[in-house]
Amino acid sequence: MESYLIACHKCTKHAVETVVVKLIRGELKDMPKAWAPSPAELSTAIRDEMSFVQRQVDLEQEKLAIADMRKDPVKPKLLDDRIAEAREKMAAEGRKLLFAVDAHSNSRRSNMPVGSTYVGILGAWYGPPGSLHEHEVQYVSEDEMQEILRADMFEPEPVQEEPPAPPAEPEFQDVEF
Repeated sequence: MESYLIACHKCTKHAVETVVVKLIRGELKDMPKAWAPSPAELSTAIRDEMSFVQRQVDLEQEKLAIADMRKDPVKPKLLDDRIAEAREKMAAEGRKLLFAVDAHSNSRRSNMPVGSTYVGILGAWYGPPGSLHEHEVQYVSEDEMQEILRADMFEPEPVQEEPPAPPAEPEFQDVEF
């Protein structure tokens, strides 16, 4: 048993399982069908399987490189990378996060500012470019608005001042002769 463990040292689980299944089915040509293979035969079959799998991986990478027409193929972007890229783009454009939605069906809004955009991968609405640096509009509640209007209605009218009267002429005038 120990010699079989030594024969399988540094072999992948996939290769060992594949060779054992092929042995049981009798699919390996060079292996005896009546008795268990020797540790050396088993090790050779497993390493052949490992090299076959490695060749398949290399071929797929080469196909990607050929299809991509580049020396090194472009790796596909992971979801986290796409999310980070979308956030960076919104920040670079100076777009302010208006609100996030929990489902795409909740993303339809008709009262959004002109230039706003929905970013599906982030599940959020962003304002127009430059909105991140704009001052935020402060809304007045209905009660506060009524109070302001009442104060305007009862403000006293400004008093109009009468123009000052011309100085009165003295009764006697100094006359020069």
